Amino acid sequence: MTIDVRAILDGQVWPRDVHDFLGDVVDILDEQLEPLDQPDRVDAAQQLLSLLGEDDLIIRTWAVLSLGRAVSILGIEPVRAAITANNDSLDVAPPEMWRVQHPTLREEANYRLTVL
Repeated sequence: MTIDVRAILDGQVWPRDVHDFLGDVVDILDEQLEPLDQPDRVDAAQQLLSLLGEDDLIIRTWAVLSLGRAVSILGIEPVRAAITANNDSLDVAPPEMWRVQHPTLREEANYRLTVL
């Protein structure tokens, strides 16, 4: 069972129990990852890393905020490599979102790797 990570981060996927849900799209991503087997989790993590170059700044930001999930599945080196490969896409000011703490998405992404 594969999932569409972009659709999740774009807010197109609802939580399983909408009446008992207090999170955001990152929490929905966690919920969607939970039942997956390892190959599908790897696919989802790779989809997440590809979104670091996404044109939509909001989805790109959610991908940065979700990097811990990719690290837990793939390890830190592939995530570091994806951040480096997408340096131009990440070297921008993020939208105002309560979870973002740094002036560029690149800095936020690197920070996310230090707080795992």
